[in-house]
Amino acid sequence: MVAVNKTFLGVCAAGLCVGVAVAGIGPSMGRQPKAVSWDHQGLSGIRGIDVSRWQHVDGKHPDFVKLQRQGVRFVVIKSGDSYSSAHSEAGYWYARDKAAVKRAGMLVGAYYYAVPTSNSGRVVRDARAQARKASARVGGQLPKGHLPLALDLETDATSLNRSDLTRWAIAWLRVVERRTGRTPWFYTYTDYLNRRLLPDPALTKYPLWHANWGLYLDQEPLQPRGWPTSPWRVWQFTDSGRLAGSGSKVLDLNVYRGTAEELLAEAGLAPKAAQKYDLPRGEDGTIEPSAAPSGSASPTPVASPTGQ
Repeated sequence: MVAVNKTFLGVCAAGLCVGVAVAGIGPSMGRQPKAVSWDHQGLSGIRGIDVSRWQHVDGKHPDFVKLQRQGVRFVVIKSGDSYSSAHSEAGYWYARDKAAVKRAGMLVGAYYYAVPTSNSGRVVRDARAQARKASARVGGQLPKGHLPLALDLETDATSLNRSDLTRWAIAWLRVVERRTGRTPWFYTYTDYLNRRLLPDPALTKYPLWHANWGLYLDQEPLQPRGWPTSPWRVWQFTDSGRLAGSGSKVLDLNVYRGTAEELLAEAGLAPKAAQKYDLPRGEDGTIEPSAAPSGSASPTPVASPTGQ
């Protein structure tokens, strides 16, 4: 992911890369606890990371065995991109990282960074074409042990209006669901949901991978307008995680909201696979209130993004 000003809640993982202005949060406040671990954020749940070219320093992939030993249980890898050169690069690393993640005994997932057309007359055609491209990269029908393919939609490079962009996302997700045999995840951030998309039931039914950084220790991601209450399936809560073997100075950390059995089901696996992937039964992604770090100010509610 790309570094962003602390005044922003951001997302960036070579693809996953956004910044969202947040009122009342920034260097001048002097009280934002910058989460760098699941424990710091006060999270109990199944731990995951997402990786892209930023984690491939000097042409090497991360040390996934070392990451697994630090509690990581699933890894979502950038597998594709709307732009041809980035798509080729993502494919090169996806194949190698996927094999390494499997050898390390973790569940593997993939995401596709999308830049939709700006031509309102080609919305569905473009979405379907990109969905076929994304599905082909992961081999079509996903094998057991592979989590759903995720749509990473966060760019303002498209000038589609909210209605057309929503139609684009729905069309992409439907094609991928049909071609991969799994219900895809939908990755984006709060302000983008509010500003660029409509809470169409045909879109909100898909599991939300919610990027929302910099919240206090006992808070959930900000609530998108019109979406079901607390809709997230996966929460990317920081871009500043520090784990040995990551291949980069910082990386994105995620938590899965659900039990081990539910995560395994999303990967096409039976509950008995929990032992293979070292997933404790009954573990979920709930947020447990955690005391503020010693010497820090007591948590104060985070203001909503601008315009919310």
